[in-house]
Order: sequence, then C-alpha cells, then structure tokens
Amino acid sequence: MHRLSRREWTAAALGIGLSGLSGCAAMRRNALSPDLRPCTDEYAYTKDGWRLGVRRYRPDRPEPGKLPVVLCHGLGLNATFWTITDDHLPGRLAAGGYDVFLFDLRASGENARLGSCDVMNRFLRGTPFPERGESNWTLDDVVRFDMPAILDHVERETGRRQVNWIGHSLGGMVVFPFEQLSLEPYRIANFVGMGSTIVQATTPQKAMLRANSGIRTLLNVASAGRLGRPLAFFHMPGMAKIDRFYYTAENVDRRTVSRFYGYTLEDPGPGALRQLAPYLRDGHLLSADERIDYVDHLPEVVVPTLMIAGDTDLISDVPSTQTTFDRLGSPDKTLLIFGEAQGSLGRYGHCDLVWSRNAPHEVFPAIIRWLDARQPGPPPSPQVEATPQASVDVRSSLPE
Repeated sequence: MHRLSRREWTAAALGIGLSGLSGCAAMRRNALSPDLRPCTDEYAYTKDGWRLGVRRYRPDRPEPGKLPVVLCHGLGLNATFWTITDDHLPGRLAAGGYDVFLFDLRASGENARLGSCDVMNRFLRGTPFPERGESNWTLDDVVRFDMPAILDHVERETGRRQVNWIGHSLGGMVVFPFEQLSLEPYRIANFVGMGSTIVQATTPQKAMLRANSGIRTLLNVASAGRLGRPLAFFHMPGMAKIDRFYYTAENVDRRTVSRFYGYTLEDPGPGALRQLAPYLRDGHLLSADERIDYVDHLPEVVVPTLMIAGDTDLISDVPSTQTTFDRLGSPDKTLLIFGEAQGSLGRYGHCDLVWSRNAPHEVFPAIIRWLDARQPGPPPSPQVEATPQASVDVRSSLPE
C-alpha cells in the first residue's frame, strides 16, 4: 500500500486549497441551518483572553432533575461535528429533557484571542493563509482555561454547578487531566468519552506521526483546515487513505462527509500537535512541558465514566480504550464497544460513533440510558430502547 509522504501531503493540500476558498467562510456563517454555523448564540470568555462561541439546544420539556450536558469536539474540528447529521446527539439529548451546550474550542469556529490580531484574523479566515498569534495553544490550555470558562458559562445560564460532559476524541481526552489538575473536579458529575484514550496500546503510531509532522509543516505557510474545504464538493484520488482515520465510508452518508469537509474541518494547531507527538510515539499523554504523565494519575480519576469505542477506530482503538478504562480509579465505570463482532449493524470507526447512520439507534440510546441513571433528580422518564443489535461488549465495575 502506498503511503503519502510529507511532500505529497503538502502538495495535495495546497492543490485542493488553491482551487478556490473565497466563499467558504461566508458559506459557514450563512448556512441555512444553525446546525452548520459556527457557535455564536452565546459566548464564554477564558482567563487567557479567548472568546469561545457557544450554541444551546433547549429542551421543549425540561426535566429539572437532569444536569446540563456539555458536548466537546475533537482536535482540528469545531462543534458542528455533533450536528452535521440530521438525527444528531444534541437533538436526542434535548428531546430527553437535557439542556445541551455545544462550544467551539479555541482557534475553531469564529473564536478568537481578543486583541490586536482579531481584526486581521477575521480577514485571514477567508484566505488559505494561517491566522496570526493563535497557534501555540496546547491541550493543557484547553484544560486550564477553556473548560473552566464553559463550566462557568453554563452555571451562569442554568444555575447548575455541575454538568454531564460528553467528549469525542480530544474533547474527552482533556477530561482526564482536568480531573487530575482542577481544584473543582466535582463540577463534571458524569463523563462520557467517545473515542477518547490517553494510552496508545501499540506504539509508535507511525502513520499518525507522519501525518502529525506533515500537518505541522503545512501550517507554517497555510491553513490546513481551509485548504481541505473544497473536498466538500469533490474528492481527490488517494483521499480514502486519509478518510479511513475519520470514518468508515460504507456507514456514513455522503452528505455527512460533504458537510464534514465544508463546515467542520479546522486547523489542529501546531502547539497541540507538538504535545501529541510523544503520545503517538511512546504511548502516554504527557503535559506540554512533559513533566506530568497523565496516565500515571488515572487511578485518581473517580468521576462516573462511560467509555465508548468503535471496533475499527484507527485513532482510539479498542485495546487503547481498554487500557485507559482499566486504569481509571472510578468505582462507577462502564465500557461499551460497538462493531459487527458485538452485534452492531455495521463497523464503527473514529467518528462513526457520532456520524454513522446507525448511531441514532445504537449509540445514542445507550448514552442517554447511562446518563439518565446517574442524574441527581427524581427517576427519569423512560427513553427509547436500543435495537436488539445495538448492545455491545459491556464491561462494568459498577457496585453490586
């Protein structure tokens, strides 16, 4: 199998991007559906100077006994990750009585670091060129600044000090260091991690290391996220080798893929990529200064946790998820694996847990049932059950 070299990655991306990008930023801002727009309903502000866009899905029939839900997307994406399918998880959660908040992590969506570069960067977002002064942030910055800002925002809006946190990929990974480093770890009452591990069971991850290095090189001269946006309209030869890291083609609708490239793709950020390089090489997520091995502190993570893995996920595979799960100190933890071998209707890759046409019938009901059982209020109203094929390999250490 031919593997793309760094030069091929860069040349392909430049070729795609220079084919025409001028309307992409406006296309996102003016999308007919709010599900496809950057988060601009509300704003949270971090202590290090970032404005973070928030979008809210209010339930028609709120259930006061249910804590708000925060959904956090992964690296190189924005919050439309959760809503590019018509039957999406935020909608399902709102229908179940939850007040739901999505937010764009720093350097995604319309977010900006307030100050002298803000006006210039608004212009640069309509070009293939990278933004200024917004690239050196790390995962640790998300933990120290973005997460407290969103938790404070939700508290101001709802009066609730605690939330249910659902994260995909990086959006779940950051919960582990947050629980270890925060002075208020209790503010996350329940945690659902989808494709979120901080251990790599097999190392080094050579393909992802090459991609990490290639994207960092490209980001010196161009915006990787904006260069990929024309893929919403056509696919170049060889893209299947890249796409398989994101999704399983036969399980995800073509319109979802088009929306992913057109509305969801963002720049990963060189600082975050640098922090992830040792993780891909050696198998443990470290702090940006490499002084803290977050894996060593997993026994200290005691929040009720549901971890979800896809059987064909190439980024957060089942062995890595199992290893992370086993090291957690939580007395209430559950692992669900979705895939053909577990009786699911299809294979599940990294983003398929949210995007698969079968996810609303297999994955989402399992999440909602797990959350419902852990809310602090009165017994929740019944939810739609998963199909008989939906349930998967469940390993739980719940108290008897």
